[in-house]
Amino acid sequence: MNNSLGIKLSDGSDHWQIDAILADKYSYRLEEPLSEKWIFYDTFDWRLYNKSLILYLSGRELILRGLSNGEYRDGLTCNNWSAFAAGLQESTLKHNLQSIIGVRSLLILTEIHTIARVYRILNKEEKTVSRLVFVEARLSPDDSTPPLATYLNIQPVRGYPRYTMQLEQDIDPLGFTISMWEDVYRSALKAVRINPGGYSADLGLQLDPDQHSDQAIRAVLHRLLEIMRANEAGIKADIDTEFLHDYRIAIRKTRAVLSQMGDVFPTEVAGRFKKDFAYLGKRSNDLRDLDVYLLAKNKYRAMLPRDMREDITPLFTYMKRHRAEALNHVIQGLESEEYAVILKDWKELLNTQTNDSDTVSTAAIPILDLARMRIFKRYRRIVKDGYKILENMQDDQLHALRIECKKLRYLIEFFGSLFPRKKVVKLTKQLKSLQNNLGDFNDLSVQQEYLLGIAKRLPVYDEYAKRALIATGYLVDNLAHRQLVVKANFAKIFTDFTAPENQKLYYELFEYKKKGSSS
Repeated sequence: MNNSLGIKLSDGSDHWQIDAILADKYSYRLEEPLSEKWIFYDTFDWRLYNKSLILYLSGRELILRGLSNGEYRDGLTCNNWSAFAAGLQESTLKHNLQSIIGVRSLLILTEIHTIARVYRILNKEEKTVSRLVFVEARLSPDDSTPPLATYLNIQPVRGYPRYTMQLEQDIDPLGFTISMWEDVYRSALKAVRINPGGYSADLGLQLDPDQHSDQAIRAVLHRLLEIMRANEAGIKADIDTEFLHDYRIAIRKTRAVLSQMGDVFPTEVAGRFKKDFAYLGKRSNDLRDLDVYLLAKNKYRAMLPRDMREDITPLFTYMKRHRAEALNHVIQGLESEEYAVILKDWKELLNTQTNDSDTVSTAAIPILDLARMRIFKRYRRIVKDGYKILENMQDDQLHALRIECKKLRYLIEFFGSLFPRKKVVKLTKQLKSLQNNLGDFNDLSVQQEYLLGIAKRLPVYDEYAKRALIATGYLVDNLAHRQLVVKANFAKIFTDFTAPENQKLYYELFEYKKKGSSS
């Protein structure tokens, strides 16, 4: 319904009121009521909502609209429904969704049932000159239940603007102008107690620069714990691979905080939880590896000659079979008493408000000062190590620099709210470019080793397995060549990262000067 006017009626309004208003001034015909069911979808992390989009299924029609204005963006008649964009039939909607939601699954948010009564406004010649649509929206198909909301929409007919303008004037006092699609979407979610945009893997913290470091770091760790817990149910239900991804990133960031800022806690406490979170991350390593390779299978096939692309199938068949075991291992861990104790003790630590900050040397330092010290120290180490790498380009040094860059990126993310946003975004973009280069180099190295390791587990007496091993060898050669190209690009990317204007910005934002020292 792309309409010129949409108004929301007050609670208790019904079509009899519209009948009464029209009866005095207009000649009209009432069409048969049209019933529809709309099932609203989004991903767990609200990727469509964050793009101001609504996706819903009506009958077999999957429709994408703008949230704020209800504008029709795209649609598809679904012959075979898939919760994943990749599983939908070829269409512009499929590709649009893939670009937004990636590998995330579409989840049902809620469904609403509507009854639309269309009044065809007639002139003296009995021609339709405008349409008035009265819509009742309910959470249940039972029309005896109170409607969630009621709306009026005017649909103009080309060539008769005068009638539409008059109808708008007569109808407008009944309610207030709205975007019906946004209102019905929000009203439906509110009715089932869903908060749109309620989950994000971003920290979303605004830290106080003068806050004691231990308090600020507790806030960061609290948020990371929330992200972990929010993803547990999705991991167990095996909805999509991003639940595990977000969960693992939260663990990795927690370990980064403990590694780089753990001295705000007593040594024995930080040491215990460093080990605990390392253990929790390790439990899901196998599952995450399998997810990554299974998601990339089409990309890997595309690297092979056309007549080899099916030969590698046994490799992915083996991975898929092994994944079930790996998933079960992760679920057992999440449901274990050991896991419950670790997180219980961790939460208690984060909730403990200590008054003895002086017992830990860095706990009472203002977080702005500590953040500057740690970020600047990490940055200078990266610059120093990077220049050494340019002299000999050894692989192990590149791997080590990747880890240092990741630590710097996390520090900037944790404490970025303490600094001017535009400048932080600029530095993060430059750092991300260097990270991508080093990450690609590392990934290509790991992929070669991993794929060969899987291939060697296949039965050598099986003819299909032999062909898979040959195809894997070809693929590994391809990956090795790509790794050399990535390595060759490092010098240019690192030089850009250490450009004078970039270095100047790091010094401006993060160089720590003790109070009272001269600049």
